Amino acid sequence: MSEKAPRIKFGNWLPTGPTYVGPLSYFGWGILVVGILVAVMSSILGNLPFGLLIVSAAMIFLLFFNVRFGELDAGRSLASRIGERMNHAGRNMAGETAYATGLFSELPSENLTALPGALVQIEELDGLDGTGHPYTLLHHRAVRLISATMTSVPDGTELLPQEMKNTQVSRFGAWVASLSRDSAVAGATVTIDSAYSSKAPLVRKLHSEISPAAPIVAQRALLEATQLLPNRHTETHTYGTVVWSVPKLGESVEEAAAEVAAKLPYHRQGLYAAGAGLPMTADSHELARMMRVAYQPMRSSEHGSDELAGHDFTMRLVDAGPDYFDESQRRVVFHDGVASMTAMMTIPPRMHITEDTFKELFAPADKFLRKRVTVFYRPLSSAEAQRVAQKLRKSAGVQATSKGQQSSFDEHKKKLAQKTESELVEGASMTTFSLMVTVTFEANEKAYRAATTQLKSLLEATNLSYRFVERGTSAAFHSTLPLGVLPWMYKSTFATLMGE
Repeated sequence: MSEKAPRIKFGNWLPTGPTYVGPLSYFGWGILVVGILVAVMSSILGNLPFGLLIVSAAMIFLLFFNVRFGELDAGRSLASRIGERMNHAGRNMAGETAYATGLFSELPSENLTALPGALVQIEELDGLDGTGHPYTLLHHRAVRLISATMTSVPDGTELLPQEMKNTQVSRFGAWVASLSRDSAVAGATVTIDSAYSSKAPLVRKLHSEISPAAPIVAQRALLEATQLLPNRHTETHTYGTVVWSVPKLGESVEEAAAEVAAKLPYHRQGLYAAGAGLPMTADSHELARMMRVAYQPMRSSEHGSDELAGHDFTMRLVDAGPDYFDESQRRVVFHDGVASMTAMMTIPPRMHITEDTFKELFAPADKFLRKRVTVFYRPLSSAEAQRVAQKLRKSAGVQATSKGQQSSFDEHKKKLAQKTESELVEGASMTTFSLMVTVTFEANEKAYRAATTQLKSLLEATNLSYRFVERGTSAAFHSTLPLGVLPWMYKSTFATLMGE
């Protein structure tokens, strides 16, 4: 008998933030050294008070803008925290944290059910693929990006041999790596949307398919069998979204759309080879239905009943806004009678992972009305990857030698940085990634506590570090939707300069 194939393990994780030596970055140490030199020169020239004032100002500036408080490799500056609170308070006072649609809203008559925030800038581009299947590309006008969302029903892995699982994992890694070879790709996301659903729509569908000409005994047997089904069944939808830069694809949006349409078969084939079933590019109606269910999970069974009755879902994505959306509170957003919150990964697991590490996080959970996990991929070109690798190697070395006694984590970082650089020389690609989880629950205190406890449990079981999104919760909620919203493309210039 052949031996069981070992699992493929991943874990070459390295932080990509600015290099810190002690409490300060290189930029911070530069300011401090300049401040001290100015103080020394002022003392020599007999103006010591001015020198002390400069040093004090430099230290206060660094304390607010450069020193990071919080977890290693994931802390945030005081300026970032205070700025976030002030921005939220200002938006609250201006009434920007509440959004409503419908006849009694302040929206223009032609956009009474428009999407909120930056999503209102989305333009739909319809087309037909080679098989005659309709699809819709999304043009994000605010950031000049164009995205395509592929829906799929992945193959189950419970009964697959380990060799097949390893093959699928390798092929998915190959698809992620291929993103770096297309200079126009700005990023990609994979979203797993899951929930427990009532068996009622399924039972009605099965009953409707019973032929009147079938024997009475057979009809009765099927009716009895449907009553033995579990009261709930899992409902899981998987989406893969690829986002391209319009200027890198063509001179016009139309040229860019044509280029994307030509690239779609390759990405569908790549996901198919990775065990994603038979991916199809979503059209506007599929995306609109997904949005409406995200705002109110109970709509899923309603849509199922409508399909059973022969009523097609005709709403388009740009008209699929929420009835209302309120992000005035910390952490929790309220929309269409339910509530949601989002947690984001700050540091990946400090260990090797396998295909089962995130299994529980991706699976439906009973304390949530709906759960949406989105993994973001940001591919780097070969030149960018080399620069990042060199920076990581220098950063790991500086951080390790700046301590009096090196820890095992410091040694591990140095080895990983050297390994990464060696692999890039051999032709490997580099892709940065992150992860966000949005959960929806009933809008009451009991459901909130239960959802918080279960979400913490699921995240801690994966050994990753995380934090809840306390403000900017609407942006976080909509970033986890499979619409091609890449958070780094909306990052402010100030946040980029400060390394946030």
